[in-house]
Amino acid sequence: MKDASVAATHPTASRPTDRVVSIDVVRGIAIAGILLINITYFLNRAGQSGQPHGTDAVIWQIVDVIALGKFHFVFAFLFGTSVFIFLSLLRAKGRSTWCYVRRMLILIVAGAINSAMGGIDVLASYGCLALILLLLTLLPRSILLSLGIVAAIIPDGLHIVSTLTSAGSEVPGVLLLVLSFARTLGHMALGFWLAERGLFSEGTRVSVLWFFVITLVLSIPVWISTSAAGVGTQAAHEIAFRTAAIPGLMYIAGLILLLRLPSAQRGLSFLRFYGRMAFSNYLGQTVICVTILPLFVGAGKLSAVAALGFCFGVVVIQCVFSMLWLRWFRYGPLEWVWRCGTYLEITPLLVKRSSKSL
Repeated sequence: MKDASVAATHPTASRPTDRVVSIDVVRGIAIAGILLINITYFLNRAGQSGQPHGTDAVIWQIVDVIALGKFHFVFAFLFGTSVFIFLSLLRAKGRSTWCYVRRMLILIVAGAINSAMGGIDVLASYGCLALILLLLTLLPRSILLSLGIVAAIIPDGLHIVSTLTSAGSEVPGVLLLVLSFARTLGHMALGFWLAERGLFSEGTRVSVLWFFVITLVLSIPVWISTSAAGVGTQAAHEIAFRTAAIPGLMYIAGLILLLRLPSAQRGLSFLRFYGRMAFSNYLGQTVICVTILPLFVGAGKLSAVAALGFCFGVVVIQCVFSMLWLRWFRYGPLEWVWRCGTYLEITPLLVKRSSKSL
């Protein structure tokens, strides 16, 4: 189709300078945010029980308002962006689409391993949904955008109705599960569509500033509704999660604008290494949380402040590890395995001594 060639002609987000200061940094922030969201699951898995009360309840409510669902959205959105970049590179190199299929099959296997280790996994579902997204990219872009918007809105609306009203019993559970996957696919489609229009590049046709202002204004009633639903209530949790796409878009647009400032580029540059090793760091979070976190919980119940401190420590350690690793190697450990499996060839891993630098 005519639209199928758009990815090869539009300004892309795949230029190295753009990726360093935008995509990888935003991905690094998303990975840190995912840990922030998942930490309560890992605490429960480690044996910490009971509902938070008092100050802890307020802190976790703030975490919900700031992070719950928002970083899920950002992660899925960036995954769609990565799909666009990867398919563009395949076309430019004359590579077969089977490379893409193998790449997603490897991701599905990695997701199964992550689940087996005890982590909350999105990799397997992302791999499956990415195969569907591949088919959707053959559609005219207006249809792809429409499907992305509908898939991102309707599932959340039905979930809110199901949870907050008596009509919930009328919505089949299987339908809600299917719509949950459709929701994530919609987020990916939006990331693909906007990346194709150069959202992360200097020559973007998207007005990032207006994008940020509009989503900021729309986020205000979302935050008010979440707070009005009560501290620690299921309603507040559900609203925070199901309205997350709006603040999530605001985060992305705001970070793109921020990273246009040289001072911000320098100050957040360490996150690009964290983002470049997102695959390794995501599974690394599972390993750390299922092996080390139980030791802290076993010594006594962790407060919200202590749990957030643990998250901060994990992120700092992973950032430092990522910076050191990428000083000597071209790819993260799992990124390298993923790449080799994708192309069915051994890719050089060591950084050439003359180009080794941070």
